[in-house]
Amino acid sequence: MPQMDVLSIENEVVGKVKLAPWWTGPGHPSVIHQAVVSARAGTRRGTHSTKTRREVSGGGRKPFRQKGTGRARQGTIRAPQMRGGGTVFGPHPRDYSKAINKKMSRKALQGALAHKAASGSLILLEEVNLESPKTRDLVAAMDRFDVISALLVVDAVSDHLQRASTNLTWVKVVTPERVNVYDVLSFDSLIVTRKALEALEGALSP
Repeated sequence: MPQMDVLSIENEVVGKVKLAPWWTGPGHPSVIHQAVVSARAGTRRGTHSTKTRREVSGGGRKPFRQKGTGRARQGTIRAPQMRGGGTVFGPHPRDYSKAINKKMSRKALQGALAHKAASGSLILLEEVNLESPKTRDLVAAMDRFDVISALLVVDAVSDHLQRASTNLTWVKVVTPERVNVYDVLSFDSLIVTRKALEALEGALSP
């Protein structure tokens, strides 16, 4: 069972913790890919819409006479070839979500987390306590760990942490139940507090 150092917010070692065996397990790229596709598809609103020729207004009379104009004959201005006419096979509101079963979802998240640990992008913290809700305090804390972008997983989001992270696009704060494969892979670093790690392992361990 692998062990990792637990750091303080000042980047000092304050203890060690044993990780679950799946942190060093092999990943499943195909399962992770399906989870990412499912996550991205779920964010699509699917509200795009076009009108068919029967939904376009107008077209009650023939646009111009049948013969003598030198133009092709037309029966209605709602035809697809006419300017402002209906659209053929255009998009309509739909649901893009793709469901995957719980076992695949758990395997995908385990693989994504194991990838972060294997690449040295996993940081374990004892806790995240900010003395004020100022963004610069959180930025200073991230700078101690040379973080470019980070997914910060905490057991509970405090008011100070919530307000401090609001203006940062490169830091996302979530609780263990909100962790997903897409976010884990999108950020360069994964920072997890000790209590959040326990909750995360409890949810993902078989």
